[in-house]
Amino acid sequence: MNIIDLEVLHTSHKSDLTKSIEQGVPIIVNGLASCWPGARWNFDVLRKKIGHKEVKALIDLPTTGGELDGGHERYEKIMRFQNFIDLAHDEAARPCYLGYIRSNEFLDDFDKDFLFESITNSYPGDCDTRLWIGSKGTCSGLHSDLKDNIFLQVYGFKTVYLVPFEDTPYVYPYIDNIVNSRIDCESYSPELFPKFKKARVYKGMVSPGDMMFIPKGWWHYLKSSTPSISVNHWFGYPVPGGTYCKMLVRLGPKYIARTLRDMFVYSLMGRQYRKEFFFTPQSTGERFFNYLVSGDFSKENDPVNLQGNRPRS
Repeated sequence: MNIIDLEVLHTSHKSDLTKSIEQGVPIIVNGLASCWPGARWNFDVLRKKIGHKEVKALIDLPTTGGELDGGHERYEKIMRFQNFIDLAHDEAARPCYLGYIRSNEFLDDFDKDFLFESITNSYPGDCDTRLWIGSKGTCSGLHSDLKDNIFLQVYGFKTVYLVPFEDTPYVYPYIDNIVNSRIDCESYSPELFPKFKKARVYKGMVSPGDMMFIPKGWWHYLKSSTPSISVNHWFGYPVPGGTYCKMLVRLGPKYIARTLRDMFVYSLMGRQYRKEFFFTPQSTGERFFNYLVSGDFSKENDPVNLQGNRPRS
């Protein structure tokens, strides 16, 4: 891998982050969210607030990558949040994760604690804020999001790897889902994935209070080295469907053929796509079907189309 250190700034000035957003360059900023109420969150605070609340968590997770053998539902369990906290701190237990949670599904004053719109309100498009809580060893897998992303590490530490969207052919996307990669950044075989050595890989560590900008389309892999609390905020316009058309051509005939097959199987025939990634997105074929029918490649993933979001213009 061609490892590049992620730039880290220590600042309380919003302009330092917005400059990176405008340039489409990833960065880690420390200090910008220090005055936000949510910066004081930890597991004890959340236990007192909502320890009694029932949550649907993923437990007994694999320790590598983001693929869930046997499907998402296999790992789901309903439990009280205070019991999840205990499990997340059990060194003998396998990783557990509570993620992709919207503010109004978790805590009534969530939006008052995390003031992302004070940074992103000048950008057009719709926004979506999510909460991620997990044990040591939870791993997102290398994947790509369609929108710009501000990621805030509230508690604990995570290792981060980023790869530019332009390097997509080097990260070995799944043939049926080109926003998820077969590469495990911390444990991969150069013999099986020789092209990955051509990828530009940015690496960093996010600590409590660190805010990271991940440009839209960029591949990212995050792994917790301690029990962790994180929040992310997607905003702006998504990567255009036409850009993914061009990327599909770069990936080659096998990807194109599989996409055409899946357009028929999952959209026209109505079969259900397997859910074997963390918070599985639609298959590439379904996305391209939406793009052809409605002109919206991100139709099922855009916040404006999802219940519970508060869209803005």
